[in-house]
Amino acid sequence: MSAIIETIYKYDSLISYRLGDLKSHRWLRDLMVISSKLGDGSIWLFLSLSLLLFGGIEGQKAVLIGTISVILCVAIFKAIKHSTTRKRPFETYVDMEFILPPPDEYSFPSGHSINAFAIATAAAWFFPLLFIPLFVMASLIAISRVFLSLHYPTDVIVGGLIGIGVSSTLIWVIG
Repeated sequence: MSAIIETIYKYDSLISYRLGDLKSHRWLRDLMVISSKLGDGSIWLFLSLSLLLFGGIEGQKAVLIGTISVILCVAIFKAIKHSTTRKRPFETYVDMEFILPPPDEYSFPSGHSINAFAIATAAAWFFPLLFIPLFVMASLIAISRVFLSLHYPTDVIVGGLIGIGVSSTLIWVIG
């Protein structure tokens, strides 16, 4: 099992470095900073208010499930972060430049990714036409976290899967 984990960590580092090499492209760096900052919550607040105002009963259901999902996801990611205590890439590899300060101490899993995919899943279930833009936004947020050396790829992948799983379970239970 440790050989598998070592291989995963090796590729985590390799991908993180490759994305870091792209930081010299200002337009890409700016896009990643904006995407990451939107993942702080502003885009999801705007979406929630829009769904409440214009989405009718389906919008209310989407916001309810999204909100419960985020509450559960925050509890899950805090428990995992404090039990795994994985250092962030810029802390492990001092030559990695980071642009934004991290919101908390540990890397695994990505809270931005968990919440982005949880909310995207809830909203897309009730509004299928929003599936592509919501998942593109969630993916950009996740990629930005790796690009900015705040997370490894597995941090955002696992975070995204947890978010989708929690939201999907709530859709199935509450629906």
